[in-house]
Amino acid sequence: MAAETLRASDANRCGWFAIMKLLHTFLLLGTAAGFLTVLQAQESYGQPQAPLFAEVLEMEIRTTDAEEMKYVILGRLLDRYAVEQGIEVSQVDIDAYLNAMQRMAEQDRQQRATRREELQGKLATMKPDDAGYKALAAELEALEQLAASLDELAGDAGEDREARAQVASAFIRQWKINRALYRQYGGRIIFQQGGPEPLDAYRDFLEEQQEKGAFRIADKVLEYEFWKYYRSDRLHSFYPAGSREEAQAFDTPWWLLDSPPDAR
Repeated sequence: MAAETLRASDANRCGWFAIMKLLHTFLLLGTAAGFLTVLQAQESYGQPQAPLFAEVLEMEIRTTDAEEMKYVILGRLLDRYAVEQGIEVSQVDIDAYLNAMQRMAEQDRQQRATRREELQGKLATMKPDDAGYKALAAELEALEQLAASLDELAGDAGEDREARAQVASAFIRQWKINRALYRQYGGRIIFQQGGPEPLDAYRDFLEEQQEKGAFRIADKVLEYEFWKYYRSDRLHSFYPAGSREEAQAFDTPWWLLDSPPDAR
């Protein structure tokens, strides 16, 4: 199956909503920083009595969950890479990100409110058995449910500014890591909710780290699952090759662009 391509303007259409969902998760589970600190301090990840399935930077990984294993391996390697590259997140970065999220959320709210009024006006002039009535009613219901969900998330976010700052810092740091990887390794870029991701650069980086002995995966099934994400084009939507969108993907963070994430 041929790899799909995606406009850069589409690539970040859910960016601000993604941070809201992640923030909600952190507020429920506790701060991310505490969890990461514990993970970094461990010499082993998983159940001590479980078999050894992988190792990364002298940490033993004892889990049969491929996603967990990938998270631990990638997290450890990228932490070291960020230090080597001098990647840091400043308070100025965080404030700019949070201000952009607030602005995008307000723009989205206004657009949804306008569309809801349009739908309500159309439905008021129609009968339930008219052609198209059900589709318009379903769209209106979906918008109202989305509005309620986002209002709930926004309410939770407002309770903990520190948690919002931690989530913002994680997003910014990841973007800076992605930019550094892309500048070093190049290759194709894919869409992810949190912004552009240099897929080929990740693959080349990980293959290089594996060759250097930074990590190894003892279980063949888990090894296949680990590499599948980076080697299966059919799983991804790519920026158009050679396009201006691809060339400029890491010039400026998407939340600092003039156009909102859902602009076309």
